[in-house]
Amino acid sequence: MAKNDPIPAGAVGIKEGSKAKAVAPVQKYLETYGYLQSDGEAFEEDDVFMRSTSADHVLDESPLATSGHFDDATTKALCAFQEMAGLEVTGEVDAPTREKMNEPRCGVHDRSDLGEFTTGAGKWASNNLTYSFQNYTDDLSDNAIRWAIDQAFGLWSAETPLRFRRVSDGTAGDIVIRFVTGNHDDGAPFDGAGRVLAHAFFPSNSGSIRGDTHFDDAEVWTVAVPANGTDLVTVAAHEFGHALGLRHSSVSGALMAPFYGGPSRKLSSDDIQGIQSLYGGVGRLENATWIHGNAAVIEHDSRVESQRHFGFFNRIVGKANTTNWIHFALPTPVIEDGRRLNLDRFMLRAVTGSNAVLRDVHIRDGERIVALHNEVNRSGSMAFERFGVASMPAVRWGVSISLGFDFGAGTTGDRRVDLISAGMDYKS
Repeated sequence: MAKNDPIPAGAVGIKEGSKAKAVAPVQKYLETYGYLQSDGEAFEEDDVFMRSTSADHVLDESPLATSGHFDDATTKALCAFQEMAGLEVTGEVDAPTREKMNEPRCGVHDRSDLGEFTTGAGKWASNNLTYSFQNYTDDLSDNAIRWAIDQAFGLWSAETPLRFRRVSDGTAGDIVIRFVTGNHDDGAPFDGAGRVLAHAFFPSNSGSIRGDTHFDDAEVWTVAVPANGTDLVTVAAHEFGHALGLRHSSVSGALMAPFYGGPSRKLSSDDIQGIQSLYGGVGRLENATWIHGNAAVIEHDSRVESQRHFGFFNRIVGKANTTNWIHFALPTPVIEDGRRLNLDRFMLRAVTGSNAVLRDVHIRDGERIVALHNEVNRSGSMAFERFGVASMPAVRWGVSISLGFDFGAGTTGDRRVDLISAGMDYKS
């Protein structure tokens, strides 16, 4: 589908005093995302969306503009947007500003005081949350969608005490997931392909809609990386941040930044600080078990150029332009004081060269897959990398970890993986 550009090419160059036709869509954009109020002559339909997604936000803090006139209020609003987006603050719709306004993004509006992580949108009283699907997109198999959503929740569960358990389709989970188009009866209609990708409702919203997360089915959703559409894992993880109580962040690289720049399946330090300010951190490891990197089992020996066991790590150098799997069988406590333990998070300590990339992390309990973290694409120092098991299921048979690596070209140092240790924490 063709991209829907809200800001036309004719808007480039307009500034205070302009009365061109292109002023109206610029003002509409700024009002839609919380930077501006109109005088009521135009684009009133967006008011419902702004109220419904942030009931506790005081809109009166935004400047009041005269519709169709690039006035002082519009200039101030545009400057606030440019500052948030990391653009040069000119007060004029220059080419970079138009380009940023036309980028795909989240439909939840920003705040005029946007900075590092912001909260103030409520939180859930319980750390044990449920979610359900009302429907699915035809772009992917139902199973692929379920694992993508589980991976997105796993990013947040890895850094908090939160647990996310899927309940039956069509039932009322705490967070209800829908794929919809256009007007879908929540006061926030989608606008077609290429602009607003999704939106979610904060815990502070009243009624059953709080936490609900909607994806625009006019987009082409994918779980492939490089993406041949819009990455469902990345967008879902961002929207679940809202469903948990986080607002947008202006920090470059934060998952909670409002704009979609392609697949990014990880939390930044800003995202982690934000979510932990609401729900607390992971706390102490309760029942962690670890195994040394020297215990790793390589699936394809023929794809390994060399392997050497050092005193505190296992160095594996992959052959150029190959892939491989490295497996760990972890010590698994199953029952403590007569009760089964629950899987919580996998932890990895490793270092890779610049052309050795941790692609996938698969977590199994016996033959059962309990978490898939695909296309995570980590490299360099992983001093204490965490991968959540979002549903925290009870342990039954014994935990194994499979790490998928991509090895590119370059020197042996570029293609090395130094495995120090791998571990799993369990909760009682």
